[in-house]
Amino acid sequence: KFVAGARKGGITEKKATKIFDLMEHFAGYGFNKSHSTAYAVLAYQTAFLKANYPWHFASALLPIESQNTEKLALYLGECRERGIPVLPPDINASQWPFTVAAEGVRYGLAAVRNVGEGAVAAILDVRRSHGRIRSLYTLCEELDLRAVNKRVFESLVKAGAFDSLVPPDGASPPPRGLVRSRLVAAVDVACEHGARLQRDRDRGQGGLFEQHAQSGSDTPDVFPQIEIQAWTDAQQLAGEKEALGLYWSGHPIDRYAADLKQYGAKTLADLATTEAAPRNGNGSGRTGEADICVGGIVSGIRQLKTRKGDRMAVFNLEDPHGSVEVVVFPEAFSKAGALLQNDATIVVRGKLERDEELMRLLSSEVIPIEAIGERFSRELAIRVAVPPHGRDTFEALAGLFATHRGDRRVSLELELRGHSRPLRVRAELASQVRIRPSEQLLMAVEKLCGQGSVSLR
Repeated sequence: KFVAGARKGGITEKKATKIFDLMEHFAGYGFNKSHSTAYAVLAYQTAFLKANYPWHFASALLPIESQNTEKLALYLGECRERGIPVLPPDINASQWPFTVAAEGVRYGLAAVRNVGEGAVAAILDVRRSHGRIRSLYTLCEELDLRAVNKRVFESLVKAGAFDSLVPPDGASPPPRGLVRSRLVAAVDVACEHGARLQRDRDRGQGGLFEQHAQSGSDTPDVFPQIEIQAWTDAQQLAGEKEALGLYWSGHPIDRYAADLKQYGAKTLADLATTEAAPRNGNGSGRTGEADICVGGIVSGIRQLKTRKGDRMAVFNLEDPHGSVEVVVFPEAFSKAGALLQNDATIVVRGKLERDEELMRLLSSEVIPIEAIGERFSRELAIRVAVPPHGRDTFEALAGLFATHRGDRRVSLELELRGHSRPLRVRAELASQVRIRPSEQLLMAVEKLCGQGSVSLR
């Protein structure tokens, strides 16, 4: 019809067909003026809110991607860059969505994995009817346990939602790693305690002891006195990643920051200002460093095969500042393929390649991140408090040293607490005691002597 009408107007069929083809192509992406105007108004309003009400803008944006952890981590990183405080999930302060509080943007309970809308509604009902939640046990006493199961409580603990609880006497709470390990261990007991109390209440068995129970003296402590090891930093971070899909209180490579700096590694924030090497030798990239190294955690790994059948891999490397795509070609993969697993901590050396839309690292070498500490360290330093540690701890350490023999010296920094003022003594072990540093050894020593008790120097 268009061509026929154009011919009546004196346009040749060839030209009319060309005009129609152009119109058809434009219709695939073009907007009419009213549509474009509406989009422009919406873009202006959004930009105005972002510029003038950044906390409220963030609280509206973050829930949209609460189930897409990659984008959520990106937006949280932008919040940090813009100075917008994002507060952790809190059993007494968080709502269903992200909300604006006096101190910043509060993480929403909806973004905690395994915590559904029904569970959040039940928790909010308890807060409305009974006020501040004082402990896991008091929560279970009042909560509809049909709406909240064991996985919900475990996810909330791992996400740090119970970290803000304080003892009723105002004393300092235990270390965070001990709080979380004890609470996870107490979930079953707390649920049984709450279910039993609710059954007794339904049967009218409060009776003589009702006032005594209401006083809270029958309720276990805020922080259960369970004999269990405190979680290490690595265990806490793993729990946060499981519950939130991202690391919250730190990052697994933070402990290697000094070693990475000594090794000459860059952060992903540094890469934003690092110029790329030319692509394919044709000068299409920006001239700069062709050989850089970055430390981080592997995620989203995909193992591929070339046309020749050689194995290679593509994955994202994440550090506290973001992520970058890494390509490991067959030669490098043949040497380091066993290291390339999701959640592995590694150092990648290679060439940075970037265009207007994408940045990637073409890997020439992959090594385990603990290898750089082993390469530069000269001493394993262990801090031990006496008491509570004593003969059993030192015998266990001797067993570890025998299992990890090497050429690096060992020193002990003893804090002797049996005096009016603690005494600190440093002792270097005899030359017969030498170890080979490794991640397994560091974790084993930390499990024995406590969180943060070991370092490489």
